[in-house]
Amino acid sequence: MHLEKGKLYIVNDHDFTKSEHLKSDLKKHFGKYIFLNFPDENSLKVYSYYEKMKNRSIKEVKREISLIIGEDFELEDAEYSEKVMVVSYLLLQENTALVVHTAGMSWHSIDCFKERFIKIAAFLDRIVIVYNNK
Repeated sequence: MHLEKGKLYIVNDHDFTKSEHLKSDLKKHFGKYIFLNFPDENSLKVYSYYEKMKNRSIKEVKREISLIIGEDFELEDAEYSEKVMVVSYLLLQENTALVVHTAGMSWHSIDCFKERFIKIAAFLDRIVIVYNNK
């Protein structure tokens, strides 16, 4: 899979067969990458990362995201999806590539995530891979 910085990619995989191939590609071509919310012990979990953040920094991150995407960050009735976006943004600042599993997100939230992170990936010159197994 050829990946370019500043882009968002979508991987549809119903049985996780592509995840191992994706991990080896990222390891070979990019120094720092991370998997978020995958069902394995090597993946960072949204709740554990989010709980370590302080309220003040969460508000600052939401404000930064709003400035980049050019709209209000808040999602109605989607507290978990907001957490995924906040954690994803912070991880993307530290890593060249971020692979986000969409487990627990509604279709509307997934669409919002994709729309927003197309802009964020371009702004930060990073790679975002939205991994969907629905």
